Amino acid sequence: MSTKIAVPAIAPDLDAQVDRRFGTCAFLLVVDAETMAFEALPGASRGSGRGMAMVVSALRKDVDVILARYLSPRLATTLRENGIQVTTGATGTVRDVINDYLSSRESEVPVGTSHIVPALARSLRQLSGMLPTLAAVVLLIGLFKTFVSKEMLASVFSGNPVTDTFWGACFGSVLAGNAVNSYVIGKGLLDTGVGLAGVIAFIFTWVSVGLVQLPVEIEALGARFAIVRTVVAFVFSIPVALSTACLVGLVT
Repeated sequence: MSTKIAVPAIAPDLDAQVDRRFGTCAFLLVVDAETMAFEALPGASRGSGRGMAMVVSALRKDVDVILARYLSPRLATTLRENGIQVTTGATGTVRDVINDYLSSRESEVPVGTSHIVPALARSLRQLSGMLPTLAAVVLLIGLFKTFVSKEMLASVFSGNPVTDTFWGACFGSVLAGNAVNSYVIGKGLLDTGVGLAGVIAFIFTWVSVGLVQLPVEIEALGARFAIVRTVVAFVFSIPVALSTACLVGLVT
């Protein structure tokens, strides 16, 4: 798979100059490193969330590398956490900075590993970023089992599939995170006696609703879209959880 390189530019052309800032660029050129074919994405509309909107655009296009003159530390951190390599200080035309990057990469990476090494490095970065969170979740599960009794859970999760599903969806919506962590927490909930439908609803909303992430989503994608998407995901989590639990019951 060819590497996708994104470069902020002042015009939708490979010979255009690199724009001064990533977050407020006029265009973001997403270039295929092998063929130099490109797609010019227009810059985000005016507003305080322009930088995050450009990050979302890069993620949607599966960009591997961003070459920019300047990125704010916050945006650079977000991109790197999502496995995108970020290089700043790029000046000149888009074509020139990409050719310079590819030339330097070829001189540093042995023949035959140009794709393998960056992929492994990106996977390791993602894993290292995930481990502290996963360790914290395991610790929280231990504390949860110690201080939250089955009687306390029974007062919330009564065994009724419908109400248990509703409460599971509520907890998952507030305590948002990535899918791996939800599996660990879900196993802990099952071990303490929470019904399968409630746990399924918890996992579904944990990865798809995320109220704690709603302000960022509103900033990046707009309030209407973010709120409608959140409400729809929450509402659909209940029938999905109930039907999944019924299906599991039939096949086991």
